[in-house]
Amino acid sequence: MESGSDTAARDMQFEMREALRAISGLERLERCGISVLAGGVTPVLRNGRAGYAGVVTCGSVHVCPCCSTSIRRVRQEELDQVGQFWECQSCGLVMMTLTMRHYERDALADLEEMQRQAWKAGFGMNAGRTWRQAKKDFGIRGFVRAWEVTYGANGWHCHYHVLLFLARPLEAGRVQELQHLAFEVWSAALVKVGARMPVEVSERDGKPVGVKIDAPDRGESGQMARYLMKGQDGKTRWGVAAELTRLDIKQGQGGHRTPFEIARDAIVGDARSIELWREFVATATGVRSLYWSNGLRKLLREMGFELDERNDNEVAAEEAADGKPLACIPAATWYRHIARHKGRALALLKAAEKGGTRAVRALIESWGLIWGADVTEPEELPADGTLPTADEILRRSERTNLAARAEVWRQGFALAEGALIKARAEHFAAHPEAPEYVARAKAAKQAAADCDEQLGIEEQEHDELLVARAEFIRRRKLVAVAHADETAAAFDRLRNPDRPVRTRVSLRKRPKPAAVPAPRVTPPLADAAADTCCTCSGKLAPALIPYGRHALC
Repeated sequence: MESGSDTAARDMQFEMREALRAISGLERLERCGISVLAGGVTPVLRNGRAGYAGVVTCGSVHVCPCCSTSIRRVRQEELDQVGQFWECQSCGLVMMTLTMRHYERDALADLEEMQRQAWKAGFGMNAGRTWRQAKKDFGIRGFVRAWEVTYGANGWHCHYHVLLFLARPLEAGRVQELQHLAFEVWSAALVKVGARMPVEVSERDGKPVGVKIDAPDRGESGQMARYLMKGQDGKTRWGVAAELTRLDIKQGQGGHRTPFEIARDAIVGDARSIELWREFVATATGVRSLYWSNGLRKLLREMGFELDERNDNEVAAEEAADGKPLACIPAATWYRHIARHKGRALALLKAAEKGGTRAVRALIESWGLIWGADVTEPEELPADGTLPTADEILRRSERTNLAARAEVWRQGFALAEGALIKARAEHFAAHPEAPEYVARAKAAKQAAADCDEQLGIEEQEHDELLVARAEFIRRRKLVAVAHADETAAAFDRLRNPDRPVRTRVSLRKRPKPAAVPAPRVTPPLADAAADTCCTCSGKLAPALIPYGRHALC
């Protein structure tokens, strides 16, 4: 079971989320924890902590108290393990904090835009030669950047926490050298984008202001000893991973307030806090809370470290839904009796953590709901350990109920039909000559006669079809024989061109071709042997004699 402080923090997060829906104006926050994904909601229990499967999670790491806690807890654990793994490889790790000058009149959106553009110009994709050379000199292999913002007497205070992964640990002198070089790059980038020139060292205490770099002590497994933050109880101490991720439970220092501290003041009705919270929501919604440099995750995987590849939405949903199912609440019951009533969703989780399914059932019945109808029993997990969705459970239950109802109706119809048949048989046995039975017999005989007549017609049509088919086949054979004869005669003429051609009288009347006038040819002069062919010495036809011996015989 979790400690009382964790449970109290969870209760406060639920209450804060419910109160922030009215003042944030963010649609995804209004649906978080209320809207149903499929057919219903399933309360689950894991390691003494209860949650809901089947409800919408907004996955907002900046605005939602519940999703922020789940996401930041997972990211913190991952960064802790990454820091320990990197130090075990005899590599170096340092924390770089980048701040910028600001005043109360500066809008948060303007500060965030200048901060982002300055990062691109100084350390990002548009970095100059100075930083590119510094990455080679100091062995910088990558970075993890976290965005953080607080509010104080001078307005919004935006800053970056950057975890630099080095190929080797740095000595104290080299840390100071890197800090001075990073300040030159950061200050030039801020001035380039239109921001104010930062201060390198404070005049009061001599501490770095614009850029601060801290290195861990040897053997502390990647945690930054000089970056220790307090939790809500004032006693919890955090390492580098918490400094990068746990903005949800951090408290501001020196009169500064974190966004969730502003949210708490806004909930109680402070007008200025409400205005500041809405400004923060409008700006932070599109800002990435944690950014990994290109190639760093690939490098860690190649070195043998397994990273969590889930995005923030998946982390928030799985953290809330993973566990043992306790009940199945249909969507209609959830919306009507739980989601619309303030505090009932949290009360159901508390009951689940105290007594499991038995306590959940007692609480459900105390609201006037029926266990087994309004809320159903949970189902056992499959052998592979996957959790069925609420929609699958409800559909399965609905199919079972429909099958049972259909079986009842089927049996009833069978009994009614059997009784009706029996009654009709008894009436026919007692009154066989009744007019209705006589009319039914005549109708049956007429139907049989009509059927026989139809069968006779179909048989006659079948016989006629067979005769027509036989005639068609006969004529087709004759045509094939005639075609074969004509083909044989054509080949015979090709083989024996001197054989006289038989004239075949066509049975069909062909149109008489139009008369073509013969060309006028001047007959050549006749010679002595004009009636003899020069080729075969044969006699010429009388009509060809005027053309001479060279005419065809």
